[in-house]
Amino acid sequence: MGFGDDVVGALNQTIDGLRVVLARLENLDFWPPWDAAKTIVDAVGAAIDAATTPPEPDPVALDSAADAWNAIAIDVDRAAGDLTQSRQALTRQVWEGDAGDAARTHLRNLTDRVETVTTAAESVRRALITASDAMTDARDRHASAYSILTQHLTITWSDMAPWDLVSRLKQIVGDCVDAVRALVGSYEDAAEAMATARRQVTAAIDTIDLPTHLPDGVSPTSVVNGWEGDDTGPLRGSVLERAEKALEGMSPQQRAAAQQLLDDAGSDEAMAWILAAIASGLTGSDLDAYAAQLATMTPDQMAALDPTTADDGTYTQPDQTTCGSATLVMSKMLNDPAYAMYIATGRHPVTGQTSPLSPSELFDAESLAMHQQTNAFRDHAGNPQVPWIDEIGTSPWGVAHQMAGEGGSGIPGSDYGLDLTDPSRPGADYDHIVAATEDGQTVPLYVGDDKSPRHVVLVTSSSDDTLTIYEPSAGRTITVTRDEFERGDVDVAGWDKPWLAVTPS
Repeated sequence: MGFGDDVVGALNQTIDGLRVVLARLENLDFWPPWDAAKTIVDAVGAAIDAATTPPEPDPVALDSAADAWNAIAIDVDRAAGDLTQSRQALTRQVWEGDAGDAARTHLRNLTDRVETVTTAAESVRRALITASDAMTDARDRHASAYSILTQHLTITWSDMAPWDLVSRLKQIVGDCVDAVRALVGSYEDAAEAMATARRQVTAAIDTIDLPTHLPDGVSPTSVVNGWEGDDTGPLRGSVLERAEKALEGMSPQQRAAAQQLLDDAGSDEAMAWILAAIASGLTGSDLDAYAAQLATMTPDQMAALDPTTADDGTYTQPDQTTCGSATLVMSKMLNDPAYAMYIATGRHPVTGQTSPLSPSELFDAESLAMHQQTNAFRDHAGNPQVPWIDEIGTSPWGVAHQMAGEGGSGIPGSDYGLDLTDPSRPGADYDHIVAATEDGQTVPLYVGDDKSPRHVVLVTSSSDDTLTIYEPSAGRTITVTRDEFERGDVDVAGWDKPWLAVTPS
C-alpha cells in the first residue's frame, strides 16, 4: 500500500456514504410532511454518523512529520559536510597512488549522492506543510457544516398546518443539502490534498540517488557503486530486497557459495549483476555457471544485459501481431538476467543453449516463440488457458499467465491480474501502475482507440508525473506524462487511449 492510500480510501468511503444521504435529501417527497420530517431526521443522523470523524490526517500529525523530515535534512546535510571535509583532508600527501585516487573519487561521488537526501527531505517537508494547511482548511469547512446539521436532529411542529410544515421542511432540507455538500467537499478537499502530497513525496524520494536497501553480508560501498538507480541497471527496482530474501532462504552451503561469488566478483558492476541473478532465483550450480560466464564479459557487455540501454531499435517486435510477445520478452529480460545474457550474447549460462543469431535476431525469434506460447491451450507452466488467434495479437489473460510463475516474464513469486482503466477515473489506474513499478514490477499496458485495445507496451519505470515505456514497434523508450494518461492522449504508436494494465494481483 502506497503513502496515504489507507487515509484516502477512508476519505472516499465517507464521501460515498454522504452522497447516499445527499441523494435521499435531494429526492425527498414532502407529502405527507410528518413522514418527510422523519426521513429528514434519519438522513441527518446518517450524515452525522458518517462525518463524525473530521477529515484525516490531523494537521498536527502532518506538522510533526514535517518537523521530523526537517531534522533529517539538517542531520544529513551535516553528514555531507563531514564527507566533504574527509575528502579534502585525504590529499595525495596522505594517500597517494591509484587506491588513494579511487578513495577520493568514491568520497566525492558519495557526497553528491548523500546531498540528494537533503534536497529530497526538504521537498518532503514542504509537501507535508502544504498538506497540513490544506487539511486545516478542510477541517474548518467540516466543522461549519457539521454544526449546521446537528441543529436538525429533531424537528417539531406542534399544531402547524400541513402546508406550513411543508414550507418549513423545504427550508430545512435546503440547509441540510448545503451542509452535506459542504461535508462532501471537505472530505474531497482532504482526499485531493493527500493525493497531491503522495505524488509530491513520491517524486521527492525518487530524486534520492542512493539504494533504499543494503543486503547483509555485501559491501555497502560496492552496492552504492554498482547501483545505477531504481529505474535502470542490475539493481533496479526491488532487486536488493529480493536478493536478500533469496540469500536468507538458501541453505548454509548455498549461502556460503553465493557469498564467495559476491566476494570474488571482479568489479562492483559484476557484483551487482550477481545480486540480480540471486534475486531472480538462481542458486547452486546455476548461479556458479552464470557468474563464470559473467566473469568473461567486458564492462560494455555487462551494461548490455540491461535491455533498456539498447534504445536504438535493436529490440523491436518482429511483425504486426507480436507487440505483446515482444513486451513479454523484454519484461523477462529485465527480470531474469540469465535470460538477458542469452539474448545479448547468444549463450544461456544455465541451460547451455547457444545461438549464432545477433541480439536483434534472437529477440525476434524469442518473440515469435512467445507468441505461440501465450496463444496456446496451456501456458508456460503447463496450466490451461483460453487460446487466442495469432493474427489478432496476444490476449490480456495470456499476458497475465506469462507474467506469473516460475520461468515467467514477471518477478518470481508474483501473480498478475487485469486492471481495467476506468474512463471516469484514469488517474486511479495510473497510480496503480506507479505503485507496481515503485515495487520493481514491469507492467504490460494495453492502449488503443475509443473502441478497443490495439497495442501492448511495457512500463519499465515511473515517477509520479511520468511513465517510462518500452515501445516494441519502434524498439525504443518513450515517456508518457500523468496528464497525457488522464486525458487519454498517450500517443503511443498512433494509439491514444489506455485500456488496461497487467499488474500484480
